[in-house]
Order: sequence, then C-alpha cells, then structure tokens
Amino acid sequence: MKNDTMNLSKNEMMMVMHDQEQEIEKLKAKVAELQATIDNFEIKVGETGNLADAAAKITELFETAQATAETYLENIKKRSAKSEEALTSVQQQADEIINEAEEVAKKRLAATDIEVEEKWAVIEKRLLVMYENHVGLKELVESAGLFTAKKKEEPSEQSAEK
Repeated sequence: MKNDTMNLSKNEMMMVMHDQEQEIEKLKAKVAELQATIDNFEIKVGETGNLADAAAKITELFETAQATAETYLENIKKRSAKSEEALTSVQQQADEIINEAEEVAKKRLAATDIEVEEKWAVIEKRLLVMYENHVGLKELVESAGLFTAKKKEEPSEQSAEK
C-alpha cells in the first residue's frame, strides 16, 4: 500500500479523498434511512399476531442497523489510515525535495563565493598594475592618502633572489 500511495500525485490524492468523502456520504445516508425506519417503525400487534413476533422484528431491525453502523465505522477507519499513509508519504517527499534544494543552494553559494573571490583577485591585480603604470594616478592617490600600493619587485631583483 505504501508503494501505491508514494506514487500518487497531488491530484490523485485529492481524487482518492473525494471518493472517500462520497462513500462516507452514502453510508451516512444509509444510516439516516435506517434511523428513519426505526423512528417510524410502529408495532402493530394485530399484524404480527403477538408481542414476540414484534420483538423479533425490532431485534432484526436493530441488528441490521448495528451491522450498517459497524461497516460504516470500519470504512471510515480504513480510509483514515489510507489518508494518513498518503499524507506521510507526501510529507516525506516534500522533505526530500526541500533537503535536495537546500544542498543545491549551498553548493551554488559556495561556488559563487569562490568565483567572486577569483574575480576579485583578478580585478585587484589589474588595478595594481594600472596604479603602478600611471604615475599621475599614483601621485594623486598617494597625495590624498587614500591608498598605498605594494611595489612590484623588479624582474632583476626577483632573479637575483632566486
């Protein structure tokens, strides 16, 4: 049963629930009909012949009503259990989808952070190169006290250190 309910779509679940409601309404109507029969039942001693026959008919009527009520309650319990199973299945599927979405979001966020860091490093290098290559800009920035760039080592100094 669990495999069947796990594969049901939302629409199919709604249809199952609708069918259950219709069955419940039918059973309620039957119970109401039997109750009306009981309420309208008149013991006619003249027709039954004696009080024992009337009691037997009443007992039979009550037994039928009891059986119908038991069937009604049994069907309600079964349908309630099916609905609970379906709801649990749908909730599990929803939780799995949410967990997967959160994992994908975390991975994408981490990848984006790495990409931003890489792009920022490239931009920073380009700005430093531009800063170093433009004397007027360099003098203007340093005179305003905004930025002091690290000096790039000259190629001759780098090769001498190696």
